[in-house]
Amino acid sequence: MTEQENARLTEAQRICDEQLDPNAERVDRSGQVPRENLEALAAAGLADGTFGGDAFRRGLVEALCGACGSTYFVLIQHLGSCGQIASSTNTSLRERFLAEMITGQHYVGVGFGHLRRPQPMLRATPVAGGWILNGVAPWVTGWPVLSATIYGAHLPDGKHIYLYIPAHEDEHQRVSAPLPLCAMNATETVEATLTDLFVPESDWVRDSSPEQLAASDTANLCNNVAPMFGVTQGSIRLLRQLATKKPFPVLSQAADALEAELAQCRATCFTLADGDKSAPSWREQALDARAWAIELGVRAAHTGVAAASGGANSLDHPAQRRMREAMFYTLFQQTSEILQGTVARLARLP
Repeated sequence: MTEQENARLTEAQRICDEQLDPNAERVDRSGQVPRENLEALAAAGLADGTFGGDAFRRGLVEALCGACGSTYFVLIQHLGSCGQIASSTNTSLRERFLAEMITGQHYVGVGFGHLRRPQPMLRATPVAGGWILNGVAPWVTGWPVLSATIYGAHLPDGKHIYLYIPAHEDEHQRVSAPLPLCAMNATETVEATLTDLFVPESDWVRDSSPEQLAASDTANLCNNVAPMFGVTQGSIRLLRQLATKKPFPVLSQAADALEAELAQCRATCFTLADGDKSAPSWREQALDARAWAIELGVRAAHTGVAAASGGANSLDHPAQRRMREAMFYTLFQQTSEILQGTVARLARLP
Protein backbone atom coordinates (compact mmCIF):
# COMPACT_ATOMS: atom_id res chain seq x y z
CA MET A 1 0.00 0.00 0.00
CA THR A 2 1.05 3.61 -0.49
CA GLU A 3 1.94 5.88 2.39
CA GLN A 4 -1.38 7.67 2.02
CA GLU A 5 -3.29 4.39 2.05
CA ASN A 6 -1.46 3.24 5.17
CA ALA A 7 -2.18 6.53 6.92
CA ARG A 8 -5.86 6.42 6.08
CA LEU A 9 -6.14 2.79 7.14
CA THR A 10 -4.44 3.60 10.45
CA GLU A 11 -6.99 6.36 11.03
CA ALA A 12 -9.81 3.96 10.15
CA GLN A 13 -8.54 1.48 12.74
CA ARG A 14 -8.36 4.24 15.35
CA ILE A 15 -11.98 5.21 14.72
CA CYS A 16 -13.00 1.55 14.87
CA ASP A 17 -11.17 1.02 18.17
CA GLU A 18 -12.29 4.23 19.85
CA GLN A 19 -15.81 4.72 18.52
CA LEU A 20 -17.31 1.87 16.49
CA ASP A 21 -16.36 -1.15 18.58
CA PRO A 22 -17.22 0.28 22.03
CA ASN A 23 -20.68 1.32 20.80
CA ALA A 24 -21.47 -1.64 18.55
CA GLU A 25 -23.96 -3.36 20.87
CA ARG A 26 -25.79 -0.09 21.50
CA VAL A 27 -25.97 0.56 17.75
CA ASP A 28 -27.08 -3.02 17.10
CA ARG A 29 -29.97 -2.73 19.56
CA SER A 30 -31.01 0.75 18.44
CA GLY A 31 -32.37 -0.36 15.08
CA GLN A 32 -31.20 2.96 13.63
CA VAL A 33 -28.44 3.79 11.15
CA PRO A 34 -25.36 4.93 13.14
CA ARG A 35 -25.03 8.39 11.60
CA GLU A 36 -22.33 9.44 14.06
CA ASN A 37 -20.13 6.56 12.88
CA LEU A 38 -20.65 7.44 9.23
CA GLU A 39 -19.82 11.08 9.96
CA ALA A 40 -16.60 10.16 11.75
CA LEU A 41 -15.50 7.92 8.89
CA ALA A 42 -16.43 10.51 6.26
CA ALA A 43 -14.43 13.19 8.12
CA ALA A 44 -11.40 10.90 7.81
CA GLY A 45 -11.87 10.57 4.05
CA LEU A 46 -13.33 7.07 4.32
CA ALA A 47 -16.56 7.73 2.44
CA ASP A 48 -14.53 7.98 -0.77
CA GLY A 49 -15.17 4.79 -2.71
CA THR A 50 -12.76 5.89 -5.44
CA PHE A 51 -9.74 5.88 -3.11
CA GLY A 52 -7.16 3.14 -2.74
CA GLY A 53 -6.36 -0.22 -4.24
CA ASP A 54 -7.49 -3.73 -3.37
CA ALA A 55 -5.19 -4.11 -0.36
CA PHE A 56 -6.47 -0.88 1.18
CA ARG A 57 -10.12 -1.77 0.59
CA ARG A 58 -9.66 -5.24 2.08
CA GLY A 59 -7.99 -3.78 5.14
CA LEU A 60 -10.74 -1.19 5.57
CA VAL A 61 -13.50 -3.79 5.30
CA GLU A 62 -11.77 -6.10 7.77
CA ALA A 63 -11.33 -3.26 10.26
CA LEU A 64 -14.96 -2.15 9.97
CA CYS A 65 -16.35 -5.67 10.22
CA GLY A 66 -14.18 -6.39 13.23
CA ALA A 67 -15.80 -3.41 14.95
CA CYS A 68 -19.41 -2.77 13.86
CA GLY A 69 -21.12 -4.71 11.11
CA SER A 70 -24.05 -2.30 10.79
CA THR A 71 -21.75 0.63 10.09
CA TYR A 72 -19.84 -1.42 7.55
CA PHE A 73 -22.91 -2.58 5.68
CA VAL A 74 -24.37 0.90 5.26
CA LEU A 75 -21.02 2.37 4.21
CA ILE A 76 -20.09 -0.41 1.77
CA GLN A 77 -23.20 0.24 -0.34
CA HIS A 78 -22.14 3.86 -0.69
CA LEU A 79 -18.50 3.02 -1.44
CA GLY A 80 -19.63 0.70 -4.22
CA SER A 81 -21.91 3.40 -5.61
CA CYS A 82 -18.99 5.85 -5.67
CA GLY A 83 -17.09 3.39 -7.81
CA GLN A 84 -20.02 2.89 -10.15
CA ILE A 85 -20.59 6.62 -10.66
CA ALA A 86 -16.85 7.26 -11.06
CA SER A 87 -16.49 4.58 -13.74
CA SER A 88 -19.71 5.46 -15.59
CA THR A 89 -19.37 6.94 -19.05
CA ASN A 90 -22.17 9.32 -18.07
CA THR A 91 -20.00 12.37 -17.37
CA SER A 92 -23.02 14.46 -16.36
CA LEU A 93 -23.80 12.04 -13.52
CA ARG A 94 -20.21 12.22 -12.25
CA GLU A 95 -20.14 16.00 -12.42
CA ARG A 96 -23.44 16.35 -10.57
CA PHE A 97 -22.90 13.98 -7.68
CA LEU A 98 -19.45 12.43 -7.25
CA ALA A 99 -17.74 15.33 -5.44
CA GLU A 100 -20.35 15.32 -2.66
CA MET A 101 -20.46 11.52 -2.57
CA ILE A 102 -16.78 11.10 -1.77
CA THR A 103 -17.02 13.56 1.14
CA GLY A 104 -20.04 11.81 2.64
CA GLN A 105 -22.46 14.68 1.97
CA HIS A 106 -24.46 12.66 -0.56
CA TYR A 107 -25.02 8.98 0.26
CA VAL A 108 -26.06 6.64 -2.52
CA GLY A 109 -27.27 3.10 -1.83
CA VAL A 110 -27.85 0.14 -4.10
CA GLY A 111 -30.80 -2.00 -5.06
CA PHE A 112 -29.63 -4.69 -7.45
CA GLY A 113 -28.84 -7.85 -5.46
CA HIS A 114 -32.12 -9.25 -6.79
CA LEU A 115 -30.59 -9.47 -10.27
CA ARG A 116 -29.02 -12.76 -9.14
CA ARG A 117 -32.47 -14.29 -8.66
CA PRO A 118 -33.84 -16.50 -11.46
CA GLN A 119 -37.04 -14.49 -11.93
CA PRO A 120 -36.91 -10.74 -12.70
CA MET A 121 -38.23 -8.63 -9.81
CA LEU A 122 -37.70 -5.16 -11.28
CA ARG A 123 -38.19 -4.36 -14.96
CA ALA A 124 -37.19 -1.35 -17.04
CA THR A 125 -39.17 -0.53 -20.18
CA PRO A 126 -37.51 1.83 -22.68
CA VAL A 127 -39.60 4.92 -23.54
CA ALA A 128 -38.85 8.23 -25.20
CA GLY A 129 -36.16 9.98 -23.17
CA GLY A 130 -35.55 7.22 -20.64
CA TRP A 131 -37.13 4.19 -18.98
CA ILE A 132 -40.18 3.24 -16.92
CA LEU A 133 -39.50 1.00 -13.89
CA ASN A 134 -41.96 -1.43 -12.33
CA GLY A 135 -41.37 -4.02 -9.65
CA VAL A 136 -39.66 -4.55 -6.32
CA ALA A 137 -36.13 -4.17 -5.01
CA PRO A 138 -36.27 -6.30 -1.85
CA TRP A 139 -33.10 -5.01 -0.20
CA VAL A 140 -32.17 -1.31 -0.01
CA THR A 141 -29.85 -0.65 2.93
CA GLY A 142 -29.54 2.56 4.94
CA TRP A 143 -32.64 4.26 3.50
CA PRO A 144 -32.86 7.14 6.04
CA VAL A 145 -29.39 8.47 5.11
CA LEU A 146 -29.65 7.94 1.35
CA SER A 147 -29.89 10.78 -1.12
CA ALA A 148 -30.33 8.29 -3.96
CA THR A 149 -30.19 4.62 -4.91
CA ILE A 150 -28.69 2.88 -7.91
CA TYR A 151 -31.31 0.33 -8.93
CA GLY A 152 -30.65 -2.59 -11.21
CA ALA A 153 -33.46 -3.76 -13.50
CA HIS A 154 -34.11 -6.24 -16.29
CA LEU A 155 -34.62 -4.90 -19.79
CA PRO A 156 -37.02 -6.59 -22.22
CA ASP A 157 -34.08 -8.29 -23.98
CA GLY A 158 -32.95 -9.89 -20.69
CA LYS A 159 -29.99 -7.57 -20.16
CA HIS A 160 -29.50 -5.41 -17.06
CA ILE A 161 -29.60 -1.65 -16.66
CA TYR A 162 -28.44 0.38 -13.66
CA LEU A 163 -30.13 3.72 -12.97
CA TYR A 164 -29.60 6.52 -10.45
CA ILE A 165 -32.86 7.38 -8.66
CA PRO A 166 -33.32 10.05 -5.95
CA ALA A 167 -34.43 8.58 -2.61
CA HIS A 168 -37.81 10.17 -2.03
CA GLU A 169 -41.20 8.58 -1.55
CA ASP A 170 -44.22 9.30 -3.72
CA GLU A 171 -46.78 7.30 -5.70
CA HIS A 172 -43.98 5.98 -7.93
CA GLN A 173 -41.46 4.97 -5.25
CA ARG A 174 -42.61 3.57 -1.93
CA VAL A 175 -40.57 1.79 0.73
CA SER A 176 -41.57 -0.55 3.52
CA ALA A 177 -40.89 -0.09 7.18
CA PRO A 178 -37.37 -1.29 8.06
CA LEU A 179 -37.22 -5.05 7.66
CA PRO A 180 -36.91 -6.99 10.96
CA LEU A 181 -33.50 -8.59 10.54
CA CYS A 182 -31.71 -11.06 12.79
CA ALA A 183 -28.39 -9.37 12.01
CA MET A 184 -27.65 -5.81 10.83
CA ASN A 185 -31.01 -4.57 12.09
CA ALA A 186 -29.52 -1.11 12.58
CA THR A 187 -28.98 -0.72 8.85
CA GLU A 188 -32.67 0.19 8.42
CA THR A 189 -32.92 -1.94 5.31
CA VAL A 190 -36.18 -1.57 3.41
CA GLU A 191 -38.01 -3.07 0.47
CA ALA A 192 -38.66 -0.59 -2.33
CA THR A 193 -41.63 -0.83 -4.69
CA LEU A 194 -41.40 1.12 -7.94
CA THR A 195 -44.56 1.78 -9.94
CA ASP A 196 -44.43 3.45 -13.36
CA LEU A 197 -41.35 5.38 -12.26
CA PHE A 198 -39.81 7.37 -15.10
CA VAL A 199 -36.01 7.62 -15.10
CA PRO A 200 -34.48 10.04 -17.63
CA GLU A 201 -31.52 9.14 -19.82
CA SER A 202 -29.44 11.65 -17.85
CA ASP A 203 -29.57 9.30 -14.83
CA TRP A 204 -28.29 6.20 -16.62
CA VAL A 205 -25.29 4.61 -14.84
CA ARG A 206 -24.40 1.58 -16.96
CA ASP A 207 -25.64 -1.46 -18.86
CA SER A 208 -24.69 -5.05 -18.12
CA SER A 209 -25.91 -8.60 -18.62
CA PRO A 210 -26.55 -11.76 -16.60
CA GLU A 211 -23.34 -13.20 -18.04
CA GLN A 212 -21.29 -10.20 -16.91
CA LEU A 213 -22.81 -10.35 -13.42
CA ALA A 214 -21.98 -14.05 -13.16
CA ALA A 215 -18.44 -13.39 -14.38
CA SER A 216 -18.04 -10.63 -11.78
CA ASP A 217 -19.29 -12.92 -9.02
CA THR A 218 -16.77 -15.55 -10.06
CA ALA A 219 -13.90 -13.07 -10.27
CA ASN A 220 -14.75 -11.82 -6.77
CA LEU A 221 -15.07 -15.24 -5.14
CA CYS A 222 -12.04 -14.56 -2.95
CA ASN A 223 -12.27 -10.79 -2.90
CA ASN A 224 -15.43 -10.72 -0.77
CA VAL A 225 -14.07 -12.60 2.25
CA ALA A 226 -12.76 -9.59 4.20
CA PRO A 227 -16.06 -9.20 6.14
CA MET A 228 -15.70 -12.70 7.54
CA PHE A 229 -12.05 -12.04 8.33
CA GLY A 230 -13.20 -9.03 10.33
CA VAL A 231 -15.61 -11.14 12.35
CA THR A 232 -12.83 -13.65 12.93
CA GLN A 233 -10.49 -10.94 14.15
CA GLY A 234 -13.16 -9.57 16.47
CA SER A 235 -13.79 -13.01 17.92
CA ILE A 236 -10.06 -13.53 18.48
CA ARG A 237 -9.86 -10.21 20.36
CA LEU A 238 -12.79 -11.30 22.50
CA LEU A 239 -11.08 -14.59 23.33
CA ARG A 240 -7.94 -12.76 24.40
CA GLN A 241 -9.99 -10.43 26.61
CA LEU A 242 -11.77 -13.38 28.21
CA ALA A 243 -8.42 -15.12 28.75
CA THR A 244 -7.41 -12.30 31.12
CA LYS A 245 -10.52 -12.86 33.22
CA LYS A 246 -10.94 -16.65 33.22
CA PRO A 247 -8.33 -19.17 34.43
CA PHE A 248 -8.51 -21.36 31.33
CA PRO A 249 -5.35 -21.66 29.18
CA VAL A 250 -7.49 -23.06 26.38
CA LEU A 251 -8.83 -19.57 25.63
CA SER A 252 -5.40 -18.17 24.73
CA GLN A 253 -4.57 -21.38 22.91
CA ALA A 254 -7.75 -21.10 20.86
CA ALA A 255 -7.01 -17.47 20.03
CA ASP A 256 -3.50 -18.40 18.88
CA ALA A 257 -4.78 -21.27 16.74
CA LEU A 258 -7.51 -19.16 15.13
CA GLU A 259 -5.08 -16.33 14.46
CA ALA A 260 -2.66 -18.69 12.72
CA GLU A 261 -5.45 -20.19 10.63
CA LEU A 262 -6.76 -16.74 9.76
CA ALA A 263 -3.35 -15.73 8.43
CA GLN A 264 -3.24 -18.87 6.28
CA CYS A 265 -6.78 -18.41 4.99
CA ARG A 266 -6.24 -14.72 4.26
CA ALA A 267 -3.05 -15.43 2.33
CA THR A 268 -4.73 -18.20 0.33
CA CYS A 269 -7.80 -16.13 -0.53
CA PHE A 270 -5.96 -13.00 -1.59
CA THR A 271 -3.31 -14.90 -3.52
CA LEU A 272 -6.16 -16.43 -5.51
CA ALA A 273 -7.98 -13.10 -5.80
CA ASP A 274 -4.88 -11.50 -7.31
CA GLY A 275 -3.84 -14.54 -9.31
CA ASP A 276 -4.48 -15.94 -12.78
CA LYS A 277 -8.24 -16.57 -12.93
CA SER A 278 -7.87 -18.40 -16.25
CA ALA A 279 -5.92 -21.26 -14.64
CA PRO A 280 -7.83 -24.57 -14.97
CA SER A 281 -8.09 -25.17 -11.22
CA TRP A 282 -8.67 -21.55 -10.17
CA ARG A 283 -12.45 -21.69 -9.82
CA GLU A 284 -12.44 -24.85 -7.71
CA GLN A 285 -9.65 -23.51 -5.49
CA ALA A 286 -11.43 -20.17 -5.10
CA LEU A 287 -14.70 -21.83 -4.08
CA ASP A 288 -12.85 -23.97 -1.53
CA ALA A 289 -11.11 -20.89 -0.14
CA ARG A 290 -14.39 -18.94 0.09
CA ALA A 291 -16.03 -21.81 1.95
CA TRP A 292 -13.00 -22.01 4.27
CA ALA A 293 -13.27 -18.30 5.09
CA ILE A 294 -16.97 -18.66 5.86
CA GLU A 295 -16.49 -21.76 8.00
CA LEU A 296 -13.59 -20.14 9.86
CA GLY A 297 -15.58 -17.01 10.67
CA VAL A 298 -18.56 -18.96 11.96
CA ARG A 299 -16.30 -21.26 13.98
CA ALA A 300 -14.41 -18.32 15.51
CA ALA A 301 -17.66 -16.58 16.47
CA HIS A 302 -19.02 -19.80 17.96
CA THR A 303 -15.80 -20.20 19.92
CA GLY A 304 -16.34 -16.74 21.35
CA VAL A 305 -19.90 -17.65 22.37
CA ALA A 306 -18.72 -20.81 24.12
CA ALA A 307 -15.91 -18.97 25.90
CA ALA A 308 -18.23 -16.21 27.10
CA SER A 309 -20.53 -18.76 28.77
CA GLY A 310 -24.03 -17.62 29.77
CA GLY A 311 -23.12 -13.98 29.34
CA ALA A 312 -23.07 -14.49 25.58
CA ASN A 313 -26.86 -14.75 25.65
CA SER A 314 -27.15 -11.09 26.66
CA LEU A 315 -27.76 -8.49 23.97
CA ASP A 316 -25.09 -6.44 25.75
CA HIS A 317 -22.43 -9.02 24.92
CA PRO A 318 -20.39 -8.82 21.70
CA ALA A 319 -20.21 -12.61 21.31
CA GLN A 320 -23.85 -12.96 20.29
CA ARG A 321 -23.61 -10.06 17.84
CA ARG A 322 -20.55 -11.51 16.17
CA MET A 323 -22.32 -14.86 15.84
CA ARG A 324 -25.24 -13.20 14.09
CA GLU A 325 -22.95 -11.14 11.87
CA ALA A 326 -21.06 -14.30 10.92
CA MET A 327 -24.39 -15.75 9.82
CA PHE A 328 -25.04 -12.65 7.73
CA TYR A 329 -21.63 -12.77 6.00
CA THR A 330 -22.23 -16.46 5.27
CA LEU A 331 -25.01 -15.25 2.96
CA PHE A 332 -23.27 -12.12 1.66
CA GLN A 333 -23.31 -12.13 -2.17
CA GLN A 334 -24.07 -15.83 -2.09
CA THR A 335 -24.38 -17.70 -5.38
CA SER A 336 -25.56 -21.25 -5.90
CA GLU A 337 -21.93 -22.39 -6.15
CA ILE A 338 -20.96 -20.72 -2.88
CA LEU A 339 -24.04 -22.21 -1.19
CA GLN A 340 -23.08 -25.71 -2.28
CA GLY A 341 -19.42 -25.30 -1.38
CA THR A 342 -20.23 -23.90 2.06
CA VAL A 343 -22.78 -26.58 2.89
CA ALA A 344 -20.38 -29.32 1.75
CA ARG A 345 -17.59 -27.96 3.95
CA LEU A 346 -19.80 -27.46 7.00
CA ALA A 347 -21.26 -30.95 6.62
CA ARG A 348 -17.76 -32.39 6.12
CA LEU A 349 -18.79 -33.98 2.84
CA PRO A 350 -16.01 -35.58 0.77
